[in-house]
Amino acid sequence: MDEPYVAELVGLLVEVTGEEPAAIGPHTRLDADLLLESVELARLNDLVVRRHGDGADIVRHVATLSLDELIELTVGDLARHVATHAGVPAR
Repeated sequence: MDEPYVAELVGLLVEVTGEEPAAIGPHTRLDADLLLESVELARLNDLVVRRHGDGADIVRHVATLSLDELIELTVGDLARHVATHAGVPAR
């Protein structure tokens, strides 16, 4: 279920960060591995929301995480979030 979303997020992260696609997979951590900056997260979020609606808002999701959860957040975790919330109106 999450695989198409992982592939999509990998493509979007390549676009946002300039990383090589081979360097990004479902277990890639946004903070520790990609060193994703807040501006890049905001850009990624904008692209995801445009494609999947406000319910898939990544920034809103990240804001609910503890520091430890945020540090360990992976592409696969985001894919599950998007898969679960795609097309769902924001609350």
